[in-house]
Amino acid sequence: MTKKIKLIHKIKEWLFPQEERAELQKPKKNDLYVNAKRLENPKVLHQYPQANFRFPVIKDEEWKPPTREEQRQKLRKSKPQEEELLTDVKKNEKVVVQKKESKVKKQRFSVKETPSPIYGYRKRPINKETEAFEVEEEIFNRDDIVKENETTGQTVEELIPEPVKISVNEKVNEKNVEVQIEHQVLTRAERRRAMREGKEDEEVQHNEKEEESKKTNDIERKEIQPFNVLMYPKDKRKEEKNRQLQETGYSPPSIHILNVPEPLPSDSDEWIDAQANILNETFDYFNIRAKVVHVTRGPSVTRFEIQPEPGVKVSKITNLTDDLKLSLAAKDIRMEAPIPGKNTIGIEVPNDESTPVYLREIIHHKNFHKEPSPLTVALGMDISGEPIVTDLQKMPHGLIAGATGSGKSVCVNSILVSLLYKASPKEVRLLLIDPKMVELAPFNGIPHLAAPVITDPKEATEGLKWAVSEMERRYELFAKQGTRDLKRYNAKMQKENMDKDVLPYLVVVVDELADLMMVAPHDVEEAICRIAQKARACGIHLLVATQRPSVDVITGLIKANIPSRIAFSVSSQADSRTIIDGGGAERLLGKGDMLFLENGSGKPVRIQGTFVSDEEIDRVIAHVKQLSKPEFLFEKEVLQQQIEIEDEDDLFQEACSFVCEVQTASASLLQRQFRIGYNRAARLIDDMEARGIISGANGSKPRDVFLTKENLDESM
Repeated sequence: MTKKIKLIHKIKEWLFPQEERAELQKPKKNDLYVNAKRLENPKVLHQYPQANFRFPVIKDEEWKPPTREEQRQKLRKSKPQEEELLTDVKKNEKVVVQKKESKVKKQRFSVKETPSPIYGYRKRPINKETEAFEVEEEIFNRDDIVKENETTGQTVEELIPEPVKISVNEKVNEKNVEVQIEHQVLTRAERRRAMREGKEDEEVQHNEKEEESKKTNDIERKEIQPFNVLMYPKDKRKEEKNRQLQETGYSPPSIHILNVPEPLPSDSDEWIDAQANILNETFDYFNIRAKVVHVTRGPSVTRFEIQPEPGVKVSKITNLTDDLKLSLAAKDIRMEAPIPGKNTIGIEVPNDESTPVYLREIIHHKNFHKEPSPLTVALGMDISGEPIVTDLQKMPHGLIAGATGSGKSVCVNSILVSLLYKASPKEVRLLLIDPKMVELAPFNGIPHLAAPVITDPKEATEGLKWAVSEMERRYELFAKQGTRDLKRYNAKMQKENMDKDVLPYLVVVVDELADLMMVAPHDVEEAICRIAQKARACGIHLLVATQRPSVDVITGLIKANIPSRIAFSVSSQADSRTIIDGGGAERLLGKGDMLFLENGSGKPVRIQGTFVSDEEIDRVIAHVKQLSKPEFLFEKEVLQQQIEIEDEDDLFQEACSFVCEVQTASASLLQRQFRIGYNRAARLIDDMEARGIISGANGSKPRDVFLTKENLDESM
């Protein structure tokens, strides 16, 4: 029996391979569930898998070869689809054949009326003016008549009427007929002119309506502004530029005017590794437990950060300055022990090839764009390659000093160009004093100027005094309005819709202080000190540059009132101490390498200053000059008048009135009358001669007096 049952099972499996057999077993109750119900406070252990999580959780089914039944079903399904495809292909071939036959059996084209979507099969209603115009064309156009009568078969000769015999009386009336024809022709021409004029009037009215609609649309567009639109940074900059142009009428120059920076040298990594190995070997030779931890490459200098082991004095490393300079074969090295905020010592070594920092890099950077202040200026790039941007409001006054050729004038030019990129003439005004007569001459004529560039030292002292008087005038306005500084005063004026009374910032730039100190040291020092002490709140800022950093030029009063200083390379450590109250500037490389001591910071930061070529400055200034003409706050003639008044002697007016009253003039007479010395009396006589009050010397004869007392009072 068992053998038979096995045979039956084998036959079933061979005949029915897809049949599934499943045995249902009742799940047994686990003893744990029974015990868990009984426990009141059971202890639970959570065991998590230690292996990595596999994704996906549901495993894909394993691939199995198709059975015979499945293959048969696929064949059955595919046959009708193939038959349908064959029938479609045959149908398409028949259609193509029919199309070819239809092309061959084409009939001649016949005109058929197409219904109009508006009028249908009815004729369009025609205006009377157009009817008359068409009738005239039909009369005068012989070719149209020929074309119309070709279909009917009539000739032109049949259509033309036969000549009629005219009597004598009718010949007399020919002239009247001709006059009538001429009158008809004239009336037709007048009609045409009237029609043309009417059309022209309609076109003019239509154009006027279009212009009015455009204006209203523009107003509506300006009024409706979306407030929830996400914009890209590039679009935001364009929007900001357009807003500035509408508000101030000034658009800053394009960044494409400036030169593109050069690429960095490629073989810098090998040189850095070699220098780091030399430093480590030098420390081993001198038995100093220290090593190079980090390297930072800048535009002109590379800083190696050295970390000494515990117990090693900093002085041991700083005393090796000359030895390290010898081993590295460097021009000069500068140590910063320790670096502020770090537990390392910095050794700054000059690069083999220094790369200049172009102004385009700094102005294009986000640090320059994100500053809202109109007095934001670009200074340069630090050792780590971060752009250094400062605000003149925070400075608030600056001293720039260094030897000739170190980069002072280039620094001043880059500051001025960055101000042209950042501010409009309504926001910032510039008072430029250039005793050299060459450095700041290209900026003459830009709309930001408060006055033409001052080159005369005497006029420069008067310009500084004008800045002091402007400062006092602004403080009087602040006191009237009850405001503390320029920002609050301008905000109050804008709230009260008094935009004309808004005051701009004023930046006073002195390119060569030493020359002014030689002409009038007391007046210049007094004016600079007064501006530096009080002018920050009223929006007047001072930038002073000099190439002679000596004590008689940069006096204690000037240095005490100017907190922000920039030191370029100098010849001695004493000059460095005069500028930044410490050494370090004597080890700078020149060509824009500088130390920047910011207001409030304890230690100076080493920066590679920006480089601006003369061509770039000319391009920027040419763009700015096209926008508007300068509106000066005062003219040079005012300064010249003030110089004349100041040069005048206190006794001059009294001496003139005395001479006109007595009608004689001599030095001895003035000496006796006013009890003065001969030199002063002789100067008074010379001034009177220069003014045309008295004549020149006539030998032994006395001088002639040209004016009476009444005429003198009128002229004075």
